[in-house]
Amino acid sequence: MAQQRAVERSRLGAWLLKCNPELWDLRGLLDSGQDRLTSWAVQPGYRSRLVAPGDPVLFWVSGGGRQGLQRGIWGLGHTTAEVEPWAETEQGRWRSASASHGVRARVEIDVRLLDQPVSDDELRAAGIDGLEVQRQPFMANPSFVTSDQLAALRPLLPPWTEPPGTTAHEEEPR
Repeated sequence: MAQQRAVERSRLGAWLLKCNPELWDLRGLLDSGQDRLTSWAVQPGYRSRLVAPGDPVLFWVSGGGRQGLQRGIWGLGHTTAEVEPWAETEQGRWRSASASHGVRARVEIDVRLLDQPVSDDELRAAGIDGLEVQRQPFMANPSFVTSDQLAALRPLLPPWTEPPGTTAHEEEPR
């Protein structure tokens, strides 16, 4: 009998993309006044092959809270393309040139950073403590949020905007 994979599109609420501010200069991005992300590094594999344009995305900041960057949900958006092979050619916002060398795939996204992030402490206070990123914080991108988990998160999050190329004003993610 074949083993069922933990991640299946039929259970997808959102993809969760993580940022470690010790490796990638999120503070520099915020200080520049930018509030959107357009691509993110992911690990090639079966999860990445499941990503499709228009999928909801949560942007998670990990780490110990240095520079005022508390662990939690910092952005909402959608994927705008399928995952593609990628090799960094510049250091960009990576904190060291060696940090960028591991990037082998990326996904284009349209993620708006939140005015007020939702901290991990707030999530846990609301009874949300079973997210993959909370249980296994060192897993590679992308992480997976089930539709049931996303339903529990929804009251803590601002409304999601419609994926690019659609006409409605606001949409709840699938």
